[in-house]
Amino acid sequence: MSTVLIVDDVEDLQFSLSLAVKKEGYGVSVASTGQEALEQMHSSVIELVFLDIGLPDGSGIDLIPQFLAINPDVDIVMLSGLNDAKTAVQALREGAVDYIAKPFDLIEFKSVLKRLMESRLLGKKALLAETENGVESIVGSSLKMRQVKESILLAADVNAPVLITGETGTGKELVARSIHSSRARQSGVFVKVDCGTLSANLIESELFGHTKGAFTDAASDKKGLVEVANNGTLFLDEIGNLPIELQPKLLRLIEESIFRKVGGVKDIEVNVRIIAATNADIRQQIDQGVFREDLYYRLNVIPLELPPLRDRGQDILHLAEFFLHSLCKELKKDIKSIAPSAKDAMLTHDWPGNIRELRNLIEREVIFCKNDRLAPAGFTAAQTPAHPVQAEKLLTLRENERHYVQKVLDFTNNNKSKAARILNISRTTLRDKLTD
Repeated sequence: MSTVLIVDDVEDLQFSLSLAVKKEGYGVSVASTGQEALEQMHSSVIELVFLDIGLPDGSGIDLIPQFLAINPDVDIVMLSGLNDAKTAVQALREGAVDYIAKPFDLIEFKSVLKRLMESRLLGKKALLAETENGVESIVGSSLKMRQVKESILLAADVNAPVLITGETGTGKELVARSIHSSRARQSGVFVKVDCGTLSANLIESELFGHTKGAFTDAASDKKGLVEVANNGTLFLDEIGNLPIELQPKLLRLIEESIFRKVGGVKDIEVNVRIIAATNADIRQQIDQGVFREDLYYRLNVIPLELPPLRDRGQDILHLAEFFLHSLCKELKKDIKSIAPSAKDAMLTHDWPGNIRELRNLIEREVIFCKNDRLAPAGFTAAQTPAHPVQAEKLLTLRENERHYVQKVLDFTNNNKSKAARILNISRTTLRDKLTD
């Protein structure tokens, strides 16, 4: 059942709002102070908060970023007797979705409650419809993408870890979600952890949770994302950014299916499918001593490499048409096609930003298009700029090769074994290239 949190220190208002929420068929929790509200957010799954600005222990506006840090998906509606635009704007800037000025009647309250909860329900249905097709949701029929789809179906049939590699913007998260959705008898949730955005001192608590008193701000026990993903999938995006000191704990989770909370004294057993993704060269990170080789081998049981968009041929046009259709629907535009000259330009473009760059391009063109066809004029701005090459700097292929080999040797402090591994050649071949 969806749960609504009422944060207000007036008991009569708490009671009447709670009753209204229950009558609409939702669960309800109450808090009289900011501290109580934070404890509720940590211990329960809250979908909607009605938050008073004036609380005994501080301003409700200051709680907004703290609530969103705990649950980025929560909706927050401010309640205040301060009926002024400045306060409303400040609350909305901090992340609130709506604002009700006191005094208000229950009709207005219930109207906001129903609108937001129905909107969340529609969003969940849309997400379910988008993911329930699994691999079928991936656009593309080129040889390389057919191979990717085959790998997704193979990976979905087993519980072994998957390591997805590929350039930025190639769709690694979509592939991870497809593996999760394609699994037979799927009952758990898909939980994403972006190892590139969480700070080193936060990521352990976010992943594994903590016990009350484990550190200064640990006011109560908290479930980590590993525990939330029990019986489902834990997707570790940008795994190359996981701090080296946490890697043994992840390795233990993969090998033994157990972990321990920060400050905890007992092991917790879970059944979690691990999918990791990276655009970094993990082999190079191993040589640099920032990634454990044993963890790499445990993650790389099922390797899945995604091709860059420039290598996918006609898939570029299929994706462009897909984005055009969905964005026209979203933005209420009536654009029927893409001009042939624009299609030609798309097929020859290098696409350094891959699928993300293509979608952003189509979105921009749809916004500014004033007729029923996307013309090439706007597209040319997205082309890779030409860089004039000075003739005196041109080298032969052999000179370029020797220059790069020397660069790798410098990087490895002249360790020829490491250099050969990075270059993917034998030490004998490396020696030959240096003596040619």
